[in-house]
Amino acid sequence: DEEDEDEDEEDEEEEIHAVRGEAAASSASALAPPLQRSAEVGEIAASRLSAAQAAITEALGLPQELLECLARWEREQAAAEGQWRLKQSRMYLEFEERKRRLQEQQMGQRKKLRESCDAALRPLYAEGAAVCSELERLLVGRLCRLCEHAPAAAVPQQMLPGPLARVSAVSFGQFESPLRAPGGPSRVLGAVPVSAGILVTLSKICDRNGIAMLPASDDPLAGFSRSGRGATEVKLPLRLLGARVKLLTEAEAQAAQRPADQRTFVVRYAGGEHGGPVEPVQILPEGISLAEYDISFAAGAAALRVEHRTDGPVRCRAEPAAQKQVFASSPVELYTQEVDPETHNIVQVYFSDLRDQVAVDVLNLTGTDTALDGPETCSFESDATGTALNYKIVVRDAAVAAVLYQEDGRVRPSPFVEHRLPAAGSFVTLPDGALGRLGQLPRGLVVAREPRDLPEHPPQWAPAPGLRPKGKHPAELPGLVDVSIVQRGGAVVWPHHECSVPVCAITAADSARLRQWHAQWDAHLRARSAEAEGLAVQIEELLARSKAAGGSGRGSSSNGGGKTRTKTRTRTTSASWRSRGRRSSSRRGRPASELVRARRGQAPGGSSHCARGAPSQPPSPPRLPLPRPLPSLLPRPPPSPPALLPPLLPPLPPPLPPPLPPPLLPAPPPPPRPAPAE
Repeated sequence: DEEDEDEDEEDEEEEIHAVRGEAAASSASALAPPLQRSAEVGEIAASRLSAAQAAITEALGLPQELLECLARWEREQAAAEGQWRLKQSRMYLEFEERKRRLQEQQMGQRKKLRESCDAALRPLYAEGAAVCSELERLLVGRLCRLCEHAPAAAVPQQMLPGPLARVSAVSFGQFESPLRAPGGPSRVLGAVPVSAGILVTLSKICDRNGIAMLPASDDPLAGFSRSGRGATEVKLPLRLLGARVKLLTEAEAQAAQRPADQRTFVVRYAGGEHGGPVEPVQILPEGISLAEYDISFAAGAAALRVEHRTDGPVRCRAEPAAQKQVFASSPVELYTQEVDPETHNIVQVYFSDLRDQVAVDVLNLTGTDTALDGPETCSFESDATGTALNYKIVVRDAAVAAVLYQEDGRVRPSPFVEHRLPAAGSFVTLPDGALGRLGQLPRGLVVAREPRDLPEHPPQWAPAPGLRPKGKHPAELPGLVDVSIVQRGGAVVWPHHECSVPVCAITAADSARLRQWHAQWDAHLRARSAEAEGLAVQIEELLARSKAAGGSGRGSSSNGGGKTRTKTRTRTTSASWRSRGRRSSSRRGRPASELVRARRGQAPGGSSHCARGAPSQPPSPPRLPLPRPLPSLLPRPPPSPPALLPPLLPPLPPPLPPPLPPPLLPAPPPPPRPAPAE
């Protein structure tokens, strides 16, 4: 059958070529008279052009032989180039004809392959469509929770970090249009993509915080995103669906969804007038972390775009809040110090206010019968510069009684929280868990019945990195306090780290933390004392060794040195000793009498005894070098600032002084010289 088909195709091609040849011959015969006429016209024009060029060339005065040679060469060049141009045109036409025949052949082969493939794969695709229909009946419409890792059966869906999605479709790839999971590796067979199996399409409904996702039809940047993070639809292979998705029951699905009024990310902003910057002030619903979202006002407040860093863009809405200057729902936070029953020191104030300039006044009602809602308390008078007051802090009986604020000409009470700061010298903890000792509190807003001038106590040490005030506060109140950090990361910090921190970052240490710290500090001191005692023992051993070495040196020198000196004395006279002594005294600066007595073995101030054969004076023991004191391992107390921190512990004893060398004993006098016999 295949041979018959090939013969039929060859016959058809021969017939087609024969028909085309006859058509070309008839067209050539029809075009012959016009071509002859155009050739004659071309020859006439060429002869006229050559005659005109010859006349122009003769005007140059060149030799006739040279001109004839030039004309002959031009004719030969034109004939040769014309011949090769004709060959090039014929080759190009042959290539075009071959290309056309190959295209026709390829089209025929593709048609046959498509028909054969459809006939072979049609039953298989029908079976796959039936399987997908069954899977759609079981899966489509169910809610699920996406997760990065395989979800365990015992883990509740609230603990799974992933968006909420709904199964929307089940499909499979075909021969000409294979489907692949986004972000997954492509499956190839001989560099030809093949089907990736059955894929399940999931449509994201809400992100992991319950905010509704932005549909792709409403996202103007959907076509520009190259990453799969912003995709609203996710395709997963069916074989990996159980490892990436947890299907929810009806009860879990109802609990996973927020109410309808809390599914939109609301940003209340201030500013934006006349092209000014837009500043977010508040986000709704409450309890959402801003670290998980990117808020963009790049195209203005009307084109707000909020995108979850992992799940993608979400539905959002911008609401202006510029007309609201004070947020009464946010309490005013005060950090105070009780100086005495009638004096209050407000170290720092944090409030939620959008005004650039805020004036704050204080009032002390201690010992008076003035009511909190009386006219004296609620009167907001302008200061000397004409600036209207915005806040008034009322103190009574060593405590903040009320915080009033004025907005739109009306005086309203504001919720507040008063934080009592510990006394100077108390132990406090920092947000990172470090333990420190509090310094003197700085002077802030002093609230007293009578004017008082408290010491300023500004911070003396550099601010600690990473700690900032928690909100808007008066510029005149920096709110920094000195802290000497004694423990960090469960270890003793020595020498103590000195820095200044915001008052909002300190918390009084509890009794359990103090007990643990005192036990650790005692152990630290014991370890240091043990090291110091070990060094003292080493020093004593060095002293004992030096004494032993000094005694052995004196014995050896007394035995050998005496004989030499005896022989020397027998060969010299007392006059020579005196002369040497004078010369040495002039050089060394010592009296000559002392040098003579020393050389004769006589102590200064004694009598002189020098005789032949008398025992010589033993030399003095060698002077050993003093041992250098070892560096002390005892902790050196840090320099405490003046009038800021009391000493944590009594000062440690100084290190032991270096040992003294053994005393140099004077030499014993020589025995008396016997009288000569008569």
